[in-house]
Amino acid sequence: MTLLEFQIAGFLGRFHPIVVHLPIGFLLLAGITEIIARRRGTNLDNAIALMLLSGAVASVIAVVLGWLLAAEGGYDESTLFWHRWVGVGVAVISIVAWLAKSGKLTLASTTYKASLWGMVILIAITGHLGGNLTHGPNYLLEYAPEPVAQLLGGTQKQNIVLADDPDSVRVYEHIIAPLLEAKCLECHNDTKLKGDLNLETPEQILAGGDNGDVIIAGNAHESEIFKRITLRPDSKKFMPPGGKTPLSYNEVKLIEWWLDSGADFENSVLDTGIDPEMKFVLAQLYGLDTDPKSYVERAFVEATEPENLNLLVEAGFYAQPIAANNNFIEVKKKRTTDIDRSSLNLMDNVKQQVTWLHVGGAGLTDQDLTFLEGMNNLTRLHLENNPITEQGLKVIEGLPHLESLNLYGTNVTGAVLETLQSLPSLKKVYLWQSKVSQEEAAQIQEALPEVDVDIGVNLSS
Repeated sequence: MTLLEFQIAGFLGRFHPIVVHLPIGFLLLAGITEIIARRRGTNLDNAIALMLLSGAVASVIAVVLGWLLAAEGGYDESTLFWHRWVGVGVAVISIVAWLAKSGKLTLASTTYKASLWGMVILIAITGHLGGNLTHGPNYLLEYAPEPVAQLLGGTQKQNIVLADDPDSVRVYEHIIAPLLEAKCLECHNDTKLKGDLNLETPEQILAGGDNGDVIIAGNAHESEIFKRITLRPDSKKFMPPGGKTPLSYNEVKLIEWWLDSGADFENSVLDTGIDPEMKFVLAQLYGLDTDPKSYVERAFVEATEPENLNLLVEAGFYAQPIAANNNFIEVKKKRTTDIDRSSLNLMDNVKQQVTWLHVGGAGLTDQDLTFLEGMNNLTRLHLENNPITEQGLKVIEGLPHLESLNLYGTNVTGAVLETLQSLPSLKKVYLWQSKVSQEEAAQIQEALPEVDVDIGVNLSS
């Protein structure tokens, strides 16, 4: 086929969606008129024959144009095969029905009736298959109520709600994939492969299409998919085509951000990196706050019983939630009250809820610190002005979320480094007026470059 012949065939094939509705209307009207005529005993044979003839002619034209349209490619072969031949079946039966109704072919009454019913059924089937080719396999049940969709075999809807924690939001899975589904999958899916491109899965995206790779990791402006969505809307290569709703500015920026960041299919929002513009886009489109969240803002624990807080208050502590919408609590020794060592056992009832603990100046020894064992949600721990050493602090080794540790005025020495190195979330440690020398503090700082080691003011220097 020459280029000119191919262009003419492609041009004519585009009229298939227009013409295909004519036989549907004529043939269904013929069937309805036949039923009405039989029930009323009215002779409408000439009118019905004319409807059948019109439907038969339109069916043949639709079949020819459909065949030309299919030559462009990009359709699921199995669905296309059945759509073609069921459509041919409609055309053949409509011709037979017209010949019978016009007296040019002798058929038994029951055979004629069967041909009409068969024609109606085939029209429904070929129409459904055509819809699958054009809009994808789930178009019919896409907006059906969930029970109806499941009853008729539709896929279960996935209503994706972004998590509050940006580290739990996968850029491709939760943001990019839904964009592709809404704007691109109608033409690039398992049953319709325009340009031999399927965008349903990461593997299929990486496989590319007729023009090769569609994404270039780290370079949005050289990626074919980005080029197509940023062309002038009147360009023949602009995507999505045919007057379909294009991607908004913010949606285009999301695609660009994902591609420029490496087009990773697993990374979270925080892994991908967020510049100020993307921070605004994510907040505007999804209400996603990408500012870093502290552990107590992200984690959840069950609330403790109010009685447990009351017992701590009676024992000489302040004990209260750190926020109205948070079950973590702060426990703090009252300045004007001495606490009994036995009252430390009350902490067992709130081990999981305590995240800020202040027991400075309580006269605690190394042996007293055993109550800290298992307080895995501690983020701030104040032990200042207690006669404790690094030996007693071994009880807190490995606490996963401890960020701040105050050892001001204690007896810890440079050997405390071993404990500090075991705290993965540690950000600041106060060692002022402890037994840690300036040289030891410098060694600790060198060993823990991400930790702010506060040794206080050296007045002698």
